[in-house]
Amino acid sequence: MEWRIKIRKARSRLHWLLLLVLIAYLFIGHKLERRIGSRKWSHPRRRVPRKIKALVDLWSKVLERGHNSTNLPRALLPPHIQDCKRCEELHTKMDNRGKNGELPPWNLWKDLVHGGDDDNLPLTRLVQQDLWLHQHPKNCSNARFLLAHWHSQTAPIGVGSQMVFLSAILSSAVSEGRVFVTLPFSGADHEGCTGSNHLRWSCYFAPEAAKECIHRVLELYSDESAWKSGILKRSDNVFDPWAGVPNRHWGEPWKKMQPTEELDGNLIANTNETNERVWWRAQAYRYLLRFPSEYLCNLLNQARHRAFGVNAAEKVMLSITKDWQLNSSQPDDAKVWVPRPIVSVHVRQGDKSYEMTLHPLKDYMNLANALRRKFPELHSVWLSTEMQTVVDESDEFTDWEFYFTEVRRQYGTMHMTEYMESLGTKTAFDNSFINLVMALEADFFVGALGSSWSYAINCLRLTGGKLKAGFLTVNINTVL
Repeated sequence: MEWRIKIRKARSRLHWLLLLVLIAYLFIGHKLERRIGSRKWSHPRRRVPRKIKALVDLWSKVLERGHNSTNLPRALLPPHIQDCKRCEELHTKMDNRGKNGELPPWNLWKDLVHGGDDDNLPLTRLVQQDLWLHQHPKNCSNARFLLAHWHSQTAPIGVGSQMVFLSAILSSAVSEGRVFVTLPFSGADHEGCTGSNHLRWSCYFAPEAAKECIHRVLELYSDESAWKSGILKRSDNVFDPWAGVPNRHWGEPWKKMQPTEELDGNLIANTNETNERVWWRAQAYRYLLRFPSEYLCNLLNQARHRAFGVNAAEKVMLSITKDWQLNSSQPDDAKVWVPRPIVSVHVRQGDKSYEMTLHPLKDYMNLANALRRKFPELHSVWLSTEMQTVVDESDEFTDWEFYFTEVRRQYGTMHMTEYMESLGTKTAFDNSFINLVMALEADFFVGALGSSWSYAINCLRLTGGKLKAGFLTVNINTVL
């Protein structure tokens, strides 16, 4: 008798959910169809059923109002959208000391690193904790600081190259016993970065240091005695951009690294010097990009919805009809839903010919096809590129589903900095960091390691629990 009651309740709940979707469609159906018909989908040739369009549009309203404002039942929550306010609350708790200087409760969460020790570079978990402790002293009033300048403000380099410089400055700061704090960040000089996050790295990612330390630097910046006494020090011209591991007691863990990058079907065997740079940069990048900010989280929600909204709606509708449901997005860093398995493909062309051999999209997709021969279910691509011709060429690969951000791309060989300037600061940096994080959500990786951007994706893969996924590249750059 009890099981009959449970079945009756389940059927009643299912009927109510289906009725809710139907009512939503009937009330606003014709208006939805007009609005959605004008939206640029990642699948322009795809025919989308009206009920799927209705659900996607309802989710769009959720994004407009904020995730907490929806009254949708759990079974209809968008699995590809995170609750950014709750994520920010959790990240704040996990990224700050307690009132009495106690450490965050990492042991109650997932600490600072995803995956097991063998899913990351050697000593990643230890180094990330050490870096956090270095950047979050108990008492910032007794700390000394190294202020990191942005090399991109004095030289025409892109975001990927700037990250190389930041990793070197962080190395110097750790070696000198100084807290690393960035100077004003021009990439955060726009209306999206508000309040204390304006002109700060924290507009996009977790603050580089304890907020008390950053506030201390701002207080002392105009105090000449702070500079003369050595409390404050700028990084200008006092560091080597190719600097390796800071003077710490970590030993030489890079000597235990095993090759996971592949070129022309062969694993790339690096020298110890190269591995040292890779190991340290991967650690530095992981620390600096450990959490996305609430602002970036909202941008990622919008990007996922534009790219994967139809797919997610199909899955949710299927789960309703089968009386099972997808896991809706959680308020922690659990993976949000994306069409898996998916491969990240980063294509770099444009002005890069003076540094590396350029390759057409076909060469990258040959590597993706090599992956699919091992994993036949693989058919989704997250494509990141500055070139409109590459996006156009993706139409030729009809057996793949391509997803990408909606942004104006370039033709020809315009310098990357000129291209970003043409987009405007907000669009350029929003798009850059959306693509970086979206690439890291992939299961497999294809790119051009001759590019500092692919290099950054690879470094973050190596410390993001995806070491075993490997990286297939069309070229390399021994200078990096």
